[in-house]
Amino acid sequence: MTDHPPTDRAATAFDDDDYPAYTMGRAADMLGVTPEFLRSLDATGLLSPDRSTGGHRRYSRTQLTLAARVRELLDAGHTVLTAACRIAELERDLAAAHTRLTELEHDGTR
Repeated sequence: MTDHPPTDRAATAFDDDDYPAYTMGRAADMLGVTPEFLRSLDATGLLSPDRSTGGHRRYSRTQLTLAARVRELLDAGHTVLTAACRIAELERDLAAAHTRLTELEHDGTR
């Protein structure tokens, strides 16, 4: 067997967490979920996998990490209500962080 060094493109793809390298079947196997679960995340808009020339979904490691986290939250018993409460908390925290950032930027221009 002859070992061939990876091309620059291949080396870049291996290092790129956003490269759409995984088919739906492979992604589902890796996460221990069904393809339907991945389709449901696509339908909600949480994931937007790339498409092959044949129209098949291709997922990146970044997308699979997000899908795995959603699966963990669901397995932990999180409901729609707890998710909505968490979203509201995060929106509040984000607004406070934006306010603080604006204050710091304003202080820096004095």
